Amino acid sequence: MLFYRAGFFFILVGALVATTSFAGPEPTPSSKDIPLQSEGTSFEAPPSSHGLITTEGPSGMFINPTSATLPQGAFILNYCVFVPTIPEGVGAVWHGVLLSYGVRDWLEIGFIANLADVSLDGPPAREDSFIFAGPMARIRLLRDHDWWPELSIGAYIREGTPANIFNGENAFIAASKRFPIANNALLKSVTLQGGFREAWLHDEAPVSNINRFYGGVEVELPHNFYMIGEISQRDDRVESKVPWAAGIQWRGKHFGCSIAAVQLDGETGPGFYFGVGGGLGAEPVRSSPPPPSRRY
Repeated sequence: MLFYRAGFFFILVGALVATTSFAGPEPTPSSKDIPLQSEGTSFEAPPSSHGLITTEGPSGMFINPTSATLPQGAFILNYCVFVPTIPEGVGAVWHGVLLSYGVRDWLEIGFIANLADVSLDGPPAREDSFIFAGPMARIRLLRDHDWWPELSIGAYIREGTPANIFNGENAFIAASKRFPIANNALLKSVTLQGGFREAWLHDEAPVSNINRFYGGVEVELPHNFYMIGEISQRDDRVESKVPWAAGIQWRGKHFGCSIAAVQLDGETGPGFYFGVGGGLGAEPVRSSPPPPSRRY
């Protein structure tokens, strides 16, 4: 089984790398990776839409991963804690860690890990901890340019404590499109996020696989604040409520944090989510600047 899981990841990463001709290994004039200023042009380049760690692991909104990859040479370390609202007599706290590196502007690899602490008041009282972790990879196929959205695919593996319903392999495809408004306005830009992800779960889970579409809206505010809302498709086999999240992120140059209300499956109401992250390396990916002014 271990060889199967490792094989799944490396085969998928190989398929991702095989598609690099779509992403383009080198920056082009229409790329986000071009210099921040053109000759004769002065402008403020908007920051990227690269979010922080999610409950799923890879960076994104609050639950679901998004399309943004790390710039080449960038390194991030993120942590999150999620306290769900569950029936009386049951306690749970979810911890997550994301370690990721931008191999190229279009290729990101990393590692995700989770710790779930669950307690029951009883009788008899009981406490359990579930640890699961694994590698992740994400590759950008298209850049956000003109009317084309940014498009990426990725995969991640969770493996750990036996009898853990979260053990399994996961893959996703995500797209985003940013609509700038004005650099000096209260609303600087709006970004639409969307995607589809599938999880192939192991025998401990009540179902063998879960797949869902998801979408979200990201509103850029002054001083690097972002208001984010997202919603996911409900799986009627295992969920009684529609998963959703709403909150705010602050994204500094080398540090960021998130706070949100998150509704996942099996909860009586939305829980509390907090995430924090830092990174070193390259500047954030930039959007394409205006064309240089003509010279006469």
